[in-house]
Amino acid sequence: MKTLALLLPLCLAAPALGGDFSLKGYFKTYAYAVEPVNARDVPAPQPNGPYPASENKLRLKTYWSAGSLKAEAAYELVYAARPSELAAARPLTARNDYRVSDPEPFLSPASGGARKPSVLIQNLDRAFLTWSPAAFDLYAGRQPLAFGSGRAVNPTDILAPYPFGTIDTEERRGVDALRLKTPNGEMGEFDAGWLPGRRWVSGTGAGFLRGRGRLGGADLTLLAAAFRGNLMAGADIERHLGGAMLRAEAARVWAGRFGDRNPGEDFDRLTAGAEYVFDLLGGTDAWLEYHYNGAGAAAPSGYAARAARTAYREANVYLLGRHYLAAGAGAQVSALVSAGLAVMANLGDGSFYATPSLDWNAAENLYLGAGALLPSGRRARFNGLTASPASEFGLYDRSFYASLRKYF
Repeated sequence: MKTLALLLPLCLAAPALGGDFSLKGYFKTYAYAVEPVNARDVPAPQPNGPYPASENKLRLKTYWSAGSLKAEAAYELVYAARPSELAAARPLTARNDYRVSDPEPFLSPASGGARKPSVLIQNLDRAFLTWSPAAFDLYAGRQPLAFGSGRAVNPTDILAPYPFGTIDTEERRGVDALRLKTPNGEMGEFDAGWLPGRRWVSGTGAGFLRGRGRLGGADLTLLAAAFRGNLMAGADIERHLGGAMLRAEAARVWAGRFGDRNPGEDFDRLTAGAEYVFDLLGGTDAWLEYHYNGAGAAAPSGYAARAARTAYREANVYLLGRHYLAAGAGAQVSALVSAGLAVMANLGDGSFYATPSLDWNAAENLYLGAGALLPSGRRARFNGLTASPASEFGLYDRSFYASLRKYF
């Protein structure tokens, strides 16, 4: 927290130094109706569903710039409410990877908030300075970092990815990093970063080298990263062809390459697909992708053992199977109404996950939305305390939601 303790006052005090300053933010509220998955012979009581839940988020963002210097800070408060039986069965988590330190996340109650039916959570999500002379851009502090071009899954994004089906993905979670970006020719870029990790402890951080350029009419990105004692090498390529955007992204991870080597847990991942805009409803953006997850299991009988492996503990892999097909489309139904649908199918066990959504720009900077998270698949069986998954998305809850977002 020492670095942020220095950077945050600088970000907040920057307006006194002159330059341009702005304060922005938003308020979001989500109301959910959640139907828990019905697992046969469940060993412990489960909440009766559907049950109501809500999440309310206030985010304040400050920006300052003067010449080649910029500062940005963001702080958010989240109030979540849900039935007490649900809170006891499924504790909240406030884990944020690749941060040196954080303020205590649970403000009220300050103790045991993870299992309380209503809780107020804080998150200092941005606090970084940017220096941009002519030759480079240097970023220092808590900032967003994201890699990859895939729509459903990004094999090269191991730092803070969002799982498929996450509803609010507007802001990438901030990580503590020192990052240097320099241009390389007309279309290229060199990018390097260091993430010190939790409390500056060796083995909890990460570092990366990334280069972008043009090759044969395509945009090519090469990436190498060391994270928590592991090594990753990856590539990402995009190319326009016949009006479509073709993409392929791949990565390989060597488990314990800089520590306790564990070659049995090395894995590969690949995402390949295409995106095309059709002249339908004023423009419909459609995409299709195949994803291979070498860290996953070949059959549902192997899903339960995945959590202990390097990919799931340290590389933010969350899919349990190996072969997936994902597709989606977004359309502007009218000037003020947009609709979207995305589906991911596990080709090994036949389960799938659909996420339809509808958004209405009701007034200036005001949006109303609705949607659903619809899993389908064979449900788990229990033998005493041991769960036996029969499909991946059969483990997911079904949810319906309505949202309001106000920006200022």
